[in-house]
Amino acid sequence: MPSVAFYTLGCKVNFYDTEAIWQLFKKEGYEQVDFEQTADVYLINTCTVTNTGDKKSRQIIRRAVRRNPEAIIAVTGCYAQTSPAEIMDIPGVDLVIGNQDRDKILSYVNEIREKREPINAVRNIMKNRVFEEMDVPDFADRTRAFLKIQDGCNNFCTFCIIPWSRGLSRSRDPKSIVTQAHQLVEAGYKEIVLTGIHTGGYGDDLENYRLSDLLWDLDKVDGLQRIRISSIEASQIDEKMLEVLNRSSKMCRHLHIPLQAGDDHVLKRMRRKYTTEEFYNKMQMIRQAMPDVGITTDVIVGFPGETDEMFRNGYNFMKEINFSEMHVFPYSKRNGTPASRMEDQIDEEIKHERVRELIALSEQMQLSYAEKFVGQVLDVIPEGSKETHGIGRMHGFSDNYLQLVFNGSEDLQGHLCRVKLTKAGINECEGQLVRVLDGTADAAV
Repeated sequence: MPSVAFYTLGCKVNFYDTEAIWQLFKKEGYEQVDFEQTADVYLINTCTVTNTGDKKSRQIIRRAVRRNPEAIIAVTGCYAQTSPAEIMDIPGVDLVIGNQDRDKILSYVNEIREKREPINAVRNIMKNRVFEEMDVPDFADRTRAFLKIQDGCNNFCTFCIIPWSRGLSRSRDPKSIVTQAHQLVEAGYKEIVLTGIHTGGYGDDLENYRLSDLLWDLDKVDGLQRIRISSIEASQIDEKMLEVLNRSSKMCRHLHIPLQAGDDHVLKRMRRKYTTEEFYNKMQMIRQAMPDVGITTDVIVGFPGETDEMFRNGYNFMKEINFSEMHVFPYSKRNGTPASRMEDQIDEEIKHERVRELIALSEQMQLSYAEKFVGQVLDVIPEGSKETHGIGRMHGFSDNYLQLVFNGSEDLQGHLCRVKLTKAGINECEGQLVRVLDGTADAAV
């Protein structure tokens, strides 16, 4: 039985893609082994968001070559898409395939097995207008299923390489998404996380069908209890979207909306498509449509030209919005992007000082958001046990993305539970199991 080993770098979409590629190998009779073991085929799914991503990708490729010089070494993902020649130059690499044509991966592997000649199968992704259909019927994590609905991005922010590595925005066929959702529910999943490179851009390339239409179609899927959007831009939340958030009982009270900077001057240089005022107003509208919603965000600190005053503006703005959590990143140069060529780069020390300040602010906001729910009963789908908290402790996320840890047995995993939040914390809260809700029957604890 031939064996394959995978190594994935980067984002959730990459992890989804690796799972989908594994399904192809599985159908051909391969067994999956750990990356540290000897395998016949090693597949490395690479990341290129930062220069460090490139470097790490190269290290992992070399590690695979050393592990089994006889193996077929295949490289895919974003770094493969943007720099195929660099990867082909690494001795021992047999196949480079970008973020498309991955359904042909096995025929390439078989061809290499016969001829032992390296293949560069990377094409210009900018010419690709079709979503690559790859299903994942099952995940290691039994409670939340990821469903990729979109790939690529049309935004061209000045700090970002993604449009060149993923291509322009392409939406998956709605019928295929709904079919896949039904399959996931049949496989036992109660929550689906819609994911993509620019998830909120779903429908940009479809006729009269937007993300809000898709959400209503998913709302009708029997047995599906929670729908979560992995990320959406403020500008993509329109009246129709607000209506779904307000009226659909399946939509999670949690949205991840990247802000990136809280100062208009910086936003403009980043080529973001909104002002702080527009962003603020949109947040108010969302909170009106969906009270108590948790809004998390991404922030880039130390973007070229960010003065102390601009940083301070941003800090105050974030405080005013009152996010429920912020993911804070120091700006890092990405070769080939306009921002990397800007003259006024910020000193690393200043960046790290600002990052520390914003992380402290994020933790304050996380705690104050969690404190609002002390004494309330929340719906939680337990994901597994928390051994670090002792035996018989389970953890899971509420619909508004608070992580709760509570006493309970393993057999609660994947079931919808009512849990009372007893003590607020920064990354996790203490809870107490009230009862288990399963389908229509209430099983009392």
